[in-house]
Amino acid sequence: MTNPVHAADERREQTLAGEDLLIDRFLPRFDVTLIEHVVADADIAETWQALRELDLMRVHSPLMDAAMFVRSMPAALTRRSTPAEPPAELKLFGGSTPLPGWLPLGETPGREVVLGAVGKFWQPDIEWLDVQGMTPDEFAGFTEPGWGRIAAGFSLRPYGPSRTLVTYEARTVTTDSSSARRFARYWWLVRPFVRTVMQATLRTLREDAGSLVDGHPDEASPTGGRVKRWLYRGGRPHALARALNRGAAFGYAAGLLPHRVVTLEVPGRRTGRLVRVPLVVADHDGERYLVAMLGAQTQWVRNVRAADGHVVLRHGRREAVRLEDVATERRPPVLRRYLACAPGARPHIPVDRRAPVEDFARIAPDIPVFRIVAEPATDD
Repeated sequence: MTNPVHAADERREQTLAGEDLLIDRFLPRFDVTLIEHVVADADIAETWQALRELDLMRVHSPLMDAAMFVRSMPAALTRRSTPAEPPAELKLFGGSTPLPGWLPLGETPGREVVLGAVGKFWQPDIEWLDVQGMTPDEFAGFTEPGWGRIAAGFSLRPYGPSRTLVTYEARTVTTDSSSARRFARYWWLVRPFVRTVMQATLRTLREDAGSLVDGHPDEASPTGGRVKRWLYRGGRPHALARALNRGAAFGYAAGLLPHRVVTLEVPGRRTGRLVRVPLVVADHDGERYLVAMLGAQTQWVRNVRAADGHVVLRHGRREAVRLEDVATERRPPVLRRYLACAPGARPHIPVDRRAPVEDFARIAPDIPVFRIVAEPATDD
């Protein structure tokens, strides 16, 4: 007699194994592939929503950021012009900035999405083919020599009643034997870093999906929000927080870490010694802002006001700026945007980042916001 539990398991395995994947439609044969998985503590609907809202500019890890910095060096050293400023956000779906170089190939709502790109990845400065006018079928049939095609797919599957298995697969194929040899050498070098990027992407997606379950992103981890609040108990950074901030300030100033974070340099109002503080820059309506998540008595806020707003921001380069106080009535939309950009601030601000802008009005008087204004250039 058949065990009904085993029979159900067998049917489920057959269903998953027999399902067609969109990625097979557009890149069924490939030279290399990488596949990473993560289990999100959210159902498929919540995980899909998190995937639709995923901002790739928020995907970071120390190894990933260092790898990206090294990867960008050949291009930076061979160009006379300053590299373009990174975009404020990069979303898989309908962001304010299109995902450069990538073509949406297909989507099964709630289950799978696939994107494609064509490029010469093995060159010191990657050359991307403009695929915006290409159709998905043209991508699938592309055979012009000298290029490689990438298909990147995210797929979601149930993992129990309230969890989701997320799979991220990246496939690559070249169009001729010469390109295949060059890509093989390149792939041997970059494969560990590609895997790191994929893992960091999945971690960010898992955290975002968990945040939708309980409405507070940092509580997706049982201890994440509590730890952050403990580091700043009493509204001030304690010894460990100060040590972590000093290390972060060094990395941010060097430009090796996320582009949204900078090191603020301001003279201490009593000692005159330079004080360095790591902060997140929030962008809103074409302007940049700094927010004091711990309130008006934060030391750096008092130092900035004593310096009449004249400070220096560092992120790989020095930028002299003036910080202008934003009026209370203009703060709510900036505060909402700040919480979207700064996950670490969410345990300290008692409004959910997805709340209507009006909900931020009640906390706006207690949280200083500064607009970043470039200082006029001076002749040496």
